[in-house]
Amino acid sequence: MAFPKEWSKAELQKLYGNKFRNCNLHHQTPSSRGGETNEFNLFPWKRRRHNAWHYLFLNMTIWEVWETLSYIHRCLFQGDTEKINRDWLRVCRLETKEHKEVHVNRQFGIEILQDKWIIAFGSDDLKHAEEYMKYMMLFIIFGSHMADTDYLFDNGNLTEFFEKYPANEDRLRAFNVCFGRSADWQRIKARVSKILRELP
Repeated sequence: MAFPKEWSKAELQKLYGNKFRNCNLHHQTPSSRGGETNEFNLFPWKRRRHNAWHYLFLNMTIWEVWETLSYIHRCLFQGDTEKINRDWLRVCRLETKEHKEVHVNRQFGIEILQDKWIIAFGSDDLKHAEEYMKYMMLFIIFGSHMADTDYLFDNGNLTEFFEKYPANEDRLRAFNVCFGRSADWQRIKARVSKILRELP
């Protein structure tokens, strides 16, 4: 598969639509938070799962969710209350302070939020959620090349790819989470395979 240097959102939607049916393009750093509309920030997500993510996390970045994932999971699945607010939304940047407080303080039945978590991540298991988020991070690292994972398993292609697309801060962070700081090609391929194989 030949990849153009840069994809428009419409081109990415068409590319991903052939592989990921009924998907929306999700900004991993939301555009409202300064996220760019490019292949390394857009993740093809089934609409229902995408909607559930925003119900839970509003305009949190992927890194804000990653850093608080275990806390949010404890709030949803290890508490003993029937109602809960989404206090983790305090990191969001919204139009006004009042708007944020409305979202943070609104009470929800715990089962509603549990259901949204299961829809978004495919399971109520924290480890599955972590693996799913690593899958999301693969798109931060590899962008549109995730539509052709056979490409990623060729060492020569990986070398060329990393020479062509040097890492910025987000991509380096995603790489470290998924592969560690000093991964060789074999480890990268093994980890990509494991993440794809264990998707819930």
